[in-house]
Amino acid sequence: MNKVILFLLIVASIRVSAQADTIAITNDSSTTSNPEIEALCSELGIPNNVEADLDLLIFVLDWRGTKYCYGGSSKECTDCSGFTSNVYKQVYEKNIPRVSRDIYSNSMPIRKNALYEGDLVFFATSGGDVISHVGIYLWDGFFAHASSSKGVTISNLRTGYYMKTFVSGGAWID
Repeated sequence: MNKVILFLLIVASIRVSAQADTIAITNDSSTTSNPEIEALCSELGIPNNVEADLDLLIFVLDWRGTKYCYGGSSKECTDCSGFTSNVYKQVYEKNIPRVSRDIYSNSMPIRKNALYEGDLVFFATSGGDVISHVGIYLWDGFFAHASSSKGVTISNLRTGYYMKTFVSGGAWID
């Protein structure tokens, strides 16, 4: 009986602690403003996010418009995994594979509604469930990627094509 009571007290304290952390984070972010982040969000055409990673936004803006070429991984031309691996190397100082399927197989799956800035987003653009496209999640459904038709751009998971071909989000496992 004492063990059950102790267990319930521990669970209750964890829930209270988690709620307190959530409240603190929400209150802090709603009162903070960063003009540089606001300007970058406006330039990129995405909603402002006061908690955004400034380095990620600068990287995406710098690479935006880079033309697409299969197998490329430079600012002269890149494909989706080339762009994504460069983001991870330069912004997060992590080396990830160069192929979207390999990135996917080494990532922890994340549901679409649990994505966080910097997470990976995977698509099966050829139908089925074979991963053929990858991008970097920003927030509010927006993600950065190298599109074969537009080059490096920002799209939204809520649009028809990406909603239809989305497979999973992912967090890179070191």
